[in-house]
Amino acid sequence: MIRPKARAALTACLALALGGALAGCGSDARTTESTRLASGEIGRMFSGIFHRGKAEPGPDAETMARQALEDNKGPLILANFESLNRTTIFGLTGENGTMRTYASPASQALILRGGMVTGSRGFGFDVMSGEVDALGALVRGRRAGTVDYTLRYLDGLGHERPVPMRCTVTPGPAQSYPFAGQSWSGTQMAAHCTTSGSYAFDDTFIVAASGAVLSSRQWIGPEIGFVTIQTVRP
Repeated sequence: MIRPKARAALTACLALALGGALAGCGSDARTTESTRLASGEIGRMFSGIFHRGKAEPGPDAETMARQALEDNKGPLILANFESLNRTTIFGLTGENGTMRTYASPASQALILRGGMVTGSRGFGFDVMSGEVDALGALVRGRRAGTVDYTLRYLDGLGHERPVPMRCTVTPGPAQSYPFAGQSWSGTQMAAHCTTSGSYAFDDTFIVAASGAVLSSRQWIGPEIGFVTIQTVRP
C-alpha cells in the first residue's frame, strides 16, 4: 500500500511532473507492495474488499450490490475508494467500443477501457485520460510482459500533463470467490508500475477466461489513491 508519507512524496513528484520535471523525483522502494501474489491474498481482497477500514453507517457492500441488482437492469460496478473511505454503486451511462462510462448517484464518474481505469470525474485530482491499451492487453490476455502506461492530470493552467510509467505484468494462480449471490472465478494478475522517477506501486486484477476484468485494485493518483472495482452485473 502507499503510506501517507509516500503519498505526499508522490504528490510533490506529480506536481513536478505537471511542470515537466518528473525525472527529478525519487522514492523509497519500501513504499511498494510485493508483486508476488500470495495464495489466497487476492481472494481475501475481493471477497472482503469493501470492508476495509472503519465501517460507515448504512448497508454494507454486499447489501448495496444486491439492492442495485434489484433496482437496475443495466451493467453495474461497485467501487471502493480507500483513501476516501467511500463505497459506491456505479451504473453504465455510456459505451463506445471497449470504453465504458459509469456514473454514481452523486454524478461522479469512472471511465474504463477494457476494465482499465482511463479517467475519473467529480472526485477532484481526477485522471483526465490515459494510455492503457498495452497494459490492458497483457492483463486481459493473462500474459507476462513489460509495457508503457500513461495517466494524465490537469496542471495549474488547466492543461493535461502526462505521467509516463513502465509496468511489468505477472500472472498468478486461479482464484474463485463469492460476492452478491454470485461466484466469480478468474486468474490473478499483478502489474508493478514505476514512474521515470522510480516511484512504484502495484495494481491487481482478477481476469475471467473470456478476458473480462472481473475485479481490480488500481492506483489512479496520489490524492485518490487506490480504487477497488468489483463487477456486479457485466
